[in-house]
Amino acid sequence: MSHRHDHDHNVVAEACRHGACIEHGSAHAADHRAWSRRNFLSRMGLAAGGAAFMLNGRPITAFGRNPFLNAIQQADTDRVLILIQMNGGNDGLNTIIPVNNDIYYNSRPTIAIPKAQSILLDDETGLHPAMSGLQDLWGNGNMAVVHNVGYGNQTRSHFEGTVNWSTARNQGNAENTGWLARYLTEEFPNLYSNPVDYPLAVRVGGPATIFQGQSGNLSVTFGDAQDFERFLSQGGFYDTEGVPSTTYGDELAFVRSVTNASFRYVQAVQDAADVGTNLVDYPNSGLSNSLAVVARMLRGGLPTNLYTVSRGGFDTHSNQGGATGGHANMLGDIASAVQSFFDDLAQDGLDSRVLVMTFSEFGRTLNENGSRGTDHGAGAPLMVFSRALNGGLYGEQSNLTDLYGGDPRYTTDYRDVYWTIAKDWFGMDESQADTIVGDRYANLGFVNEAYQTAITPREEPQGFHLSQNYPNPFNPSTTIAFQLAQTGRVKLSVFDVHGRQVSSLVDDYRPAGQHVVDFDGRGLPSGTYVYRLETASGVESRKMVLLK
Repeated sequence: MSHRHDHDHNVVAEACRHGACIEHGSAHAADHRAWSRRNFLSRMGLAAGGAAFMLNGRPITAFGRNPFLNAIQQADTDRVLILIQMNGGNDGLNTIIPVNNDIYYNSRPTIAIPKAQSILLDDETGLHPAMSGLQDLWGNGNMAVVHNVGYGNQTRSHFEGTVNWSTARNQGNAENTGWLARYLTEEFPNLYSNPVDYPLAVRVGGPATIFQGQSGNLSVTFGDAQDFERFLSQGGFYDTEGVPSTTYGDELAFVRSVTNASFRYVQAVQDAADVGTNLVDYPNSGLSNSLAVVARMLRGGLPTNLYTVSRGGFDTHSNQGGATGGHANMLGDIASAVQSFFDDLAQDGLDSRVLVMTFSEFGRTLNENGSRGTDHGAGAPLMVFSRALNGGLYGEQSNLTDLYGGDPRYTTDYRDVYWTIAKDWFGMDESQADTIVGDRYANLGFVNEAYQTAITPREEPQGFHLSQNYPNPFNPSTTIAFQLAQTGRVKLSVFDVHGRQVSSLVDDYRPAGQHVVDFDGRGLPSGTYVYRLETASGVESRKMVLLK
């Protein structure tokens, strides 16, 4: 391997970076103010790409033009990666516990987790008792823990940590593209001229910077369904012509044009969420609701490969708690949400297509602070979940004596995890994985060999194609086109959202070739309708909106 772990011992100054600890008072508060999403995006020169809207009370962003995401789509893989951000810097030592290490217990007199209360993963390692919901996944080999993940020269800054995890850069290097956005920039420079009709990544909360390339888009947020309908009433696009002939007008036209280009993906997300269902009950929490939405979109057939969700609150400077308390509640939320998500996916075998990985911008200090909490640290474990895993423990747990400015030093480079996912999960060759992550990194081996052939043909209707109606939305009429590869009997019908047929447009034999049918919505109320094409080769449906 050409990379190396940077064990720079000249770290005392950084370990005490003013603002990293709660004792630093106003400097710590200022550090957190700087760690705002707006500041993060502006300092990175990035913005959330795609179109955002609300779905069942959850903010949804559909991402469109992105190099790596398009690379996955071109490869025709059905594999799905879901990243759960444990936002704020998770205390890894109280999540994956060194149950036989006296240094751990002596350093944390009130918040350490007793061995007797831990869920033992092996003789040396325990899981926080609040995460008991993960025991079945662990026992079935569907959970892996990677010890003490991080990078050299950790600054203990939320902003810097999030930038690094998003870009896979070395700390301090200039990089403003996400690690999931680089591959196609070099390998497929003409891909932007051949967009697809569905989002290649979807964010249900959490930062979007992992998906950002040099041509990242601005996002549009819809506060509610009425706002979304108002947008549709304008034909689905903002006006780029009726703007002032000024610098401001030029900028406004640019923002609107970017929005228009990306909004085409929202319909596919909405369609999938309408069709998909959850087959188990989820706990009532923000993270659980986010994962439930993802499960619906997967089951609804959305061909999207990348999702991010987020759970905040892990910046536990005070009153962190031990086996119970605030940190325990957050870990319990992660565990119950992941358990319910995989229980849901297992109902129809979707769990073998999905890999879930947790990450946080850094770990916490070894020593408990004076407020019975922990401050910004360095290395921390992460968890991976899938039916396609070699479950178990990976990497080396810190011995808590080789420290980085007083904190557990990382022993596994976080890009080892990224490289393993690119190579073994998405089926890319070594040179492609090198391009994505930026160098040759270690293969950790947590993806089961039986699942390492990720490239599979995407199932599409054979022998026919149903196009999106035009215009859409429409009033009062619209045109529906379909193409047949061979002569056969065809039915083209229109249904309302309750499944009642409102029109039969075609019900006879049609020759091979292109066919066009007009649909007149006079006499029908405004709303969403489904048109369905039935042939001997299969059935396909699309949605259209009548706005009067």
